[in-house]
Amino acid sequence: MTELKTADEPILLGTPKKTIKSRARTPKKSRNRKGPASRKGDTADEVSQSEPSPVKLPDKGEAMLTITSCFFYFLQKYPIVWQGLLALKNDQAAVQLHFVSGNTILAQRSLPPPEGGSLLRIVQRMRLEASQLDSVARRMTMENDYCLLLALPCGRDQEDVLGQTQALKSGFITYLQAKQAAGIINVPNPGSNQVCSRFTYVVQIFPPCEFSESHLSRLAPDLLNSISSISPHLMIVIASV
Repeated sequence: MTELKTADEPILLGTPKKTIKSRARTPKKSRNRKGPASRKGDTADEVSQSEPSPVKLPDKGEAMLTITSCFFYFLQKYPIVWQGLLALKNDQAAVQLHFVSGNTILAQRSLPPPEGGSLLRIVQRMRLEASQLDSVARRMTMENDYCLLLALPCGRDQEDVLGQTQALKSGFITYLQAKQAAGIINVPNPGSNQVCSRFTYVVQIFPPCEFSESHLSRLAPDLLNSISSISPHLMIVIASV
């Protein structure tokens, strides 16, 4: 697999290649003409100073969204614990998983190692029904029993990031929302025979929905507010079986 950007310098969220800097136009110096002021009550000095043109702010899409001190703050607060490919049927997308809350050991034990090509393949679906969601919510009341991650698109360069962003949105988020379901990955005990062994961990992958957004807004409101309008994302809950 082609090497992606490392966790030390990730490229996320479709950052524009160039930052557009806005500059106010320097007001032209008014000619100091002899004679009375143009308006009654104005002095000649007041008339000679023209008002500066308003600053033209860059469009929202032109602003640099990630390569800022704010982005690196989020990177430290919500570190990347895994990077690789997410697969569903014939679709794939490169993602980085950011730790949000819970027990990081579950992520270390259940996610595939980077060597040999990291791939998480969704093989089952779970309906977003009250009974199913209540079961997940109960697990999330005990910090050691779950690990909550946020998946964001990543890539080798800006063009790749844009492609992975579209792939994540169309191949995963749109599909799961249409099915009103979460993706399921059952993970066997590391080192065991996957065919014969019992599954040890379950990885549940939620598209943006009321359940996922409510938990993210409670556990990481700053992160959710910063990415909700600019990048597709998935909420991932890992638990032991």
